[in-house]
Amino acid sequence: MVNTTLPANIGAAARAMKTMGLSQLTLVNPKIFPSPDAIALASGAADVVENATIVDTLEQALSDCVLVFGTSARSRTIPWPLLEARAATKLAIDETVNGNIAIVFGREDRGLTNEELAQAQYHLTIPVNEEYGVLNVAAAIQVICYELRMHALSLENLPEIDQQTTTDMMPLLGHMAWDEPLVDQSMMQQFYSHLEAMLTNIDFLDPNNPRLLPLRLRRLFGRIRLDRMEYNLLRGIFGRVQALSKGTWPPQSLTDAQKTEKTSDH
Repeated sequence: MVNTTLPANIGAAARAMKTMGLSQLTLVNPKIFPSPDAIALASGAADVVENATIVDTLEQALSDCVLVFGTSARSRTIPWPLLEARAATKLAIDETVNGNIAIVFGREDRGLTNEELAQAQYHLTIPVNEEYGVLNVAAAIQVICYELRMHALSLENLPEIDQQTTTDMMPLLGHMAWDEPLVDQSMMQQFYSHLEAMLTNIDFLDPNNPRLLPLRLRRLFGRIRLDRMEYNLLRGIFGRVQALSKGTWPPQSLTDAQKTEKTSDH
């Protein structure tokens, strides 16, 4: 939960989580916490509130996660891979074998910012009534926790089958059973910083006027979902390009890709 204003919503969210068997709550810079209101609204789930992880930034909250969903009720400047709640929670449960998964909920009044949503590989939406689609953040958390619970329960009655032959969402994930471990969000933040520095070195990215290029790159690599070997390979390439840029870069004329980037409507 990001920058939550009302402690009561934290308590209600904790209650929603515990009723569905979940307990790992992270609070990003809550307005008022700790608070007796959060404990009161949690009812029998006070332990979830008391054991919540408190961090200052979303980057800290997501640092050890290999897959992130950002909840969003509206379309954004750049279209992003979007899943409805049922498909997203199925994917989340299936992906727990690869590491920690996060589902991020925003502020009561305005949700998550574009910059925060850009840290997610997928955006998650709840298919509500189009004429009145207003969900309190704790109510939205209850819906998602229920969907997570239902998919987890459905798996308990299935025989164990080889992952490679049963993971029907592999093309969506971009990750196969024989890959190296996936990188986590902490590594990806370093990756994006290195990528943007390299692009700045070769005059492809103007840090004073980046427009939507960094967001588009995040969307691209979020879809790919790098494993650790691929990550190290690309970081090595970035470093080599940076080394070369001190000599022969930038070239005298723009490449076709640069021309497209500099003239496009991102």
